[in-house]
Amino acid sequence: MPRSPEAAASRRDKLVKAATQVIHWQGFARTTLADIAKAADVALGSVYYYFKTKEDIAVAINDRRMEFLRRILVEATEAADPKERLEALIQLWIRDKEVDALYGCPIGSLCYELSKQRGTLGDEAARPLRFLLQWAEAQFRELGKGDESPGLALHMVTTLQGASLVANAFNDPAVIVRETDRLADWLKGLVRARPARTRSRPAAGSR
Repeated sequence: MPRSPEAAASRRDKLVKAATQVIHWQGFARTTLADIAKAADVALGSVYYYFKTKEDIAVAINDRRMEFLRRILVEATEAADPKERLEALIQLWIRDKEVDALYGCPIGSLCYELSKQRGTLGDEAARPLRFLLQWAEAQFRELGKGDESPGLALHMVTTLQGASLVANAFNDPAVIVRETDRLADWLKGLVRARPARTRSRPAAGSR
């Protein structure tokens, strides 16, 4: 077992990275703790030391995914304007188009699989998706879209998820390229359009 907190954190992170990859490749239900141990090149006992169940691993995967999204969409775009931030989200899909065509969107595929359980684990799987919706809504509000913002955010996120789903079904990354091009044009049109006139409303994420 690790001899220091730093070594323990490193070993745990290695397991979460391996679990993220394997579950994305073959699905949550088909993946065993032994599969994760093999992918991480550690003994099975090491997996049980850090994670008692696969459900614990799902939470850890989402924690890591949330850290990534906050880093790439919040911290890295802090100095950007709302349009540039939304374009950064689109770029995530363009960058990962080949992987998504092979295995689907890692966020959407896990959410889709676990949502069928309609319980705590299903709610957990949807956490990154909810973050994307709330984050996108906040950007549209900054663009002056007011009460339209939740619907615009939903359209954007569902378009990205749908593009990944169809690209995966056809094993064709060009689907993502075409749909993200259309989404980028749609976003440019929104920015050029006159801001919606709405009543004052609390910012997204403040509830």
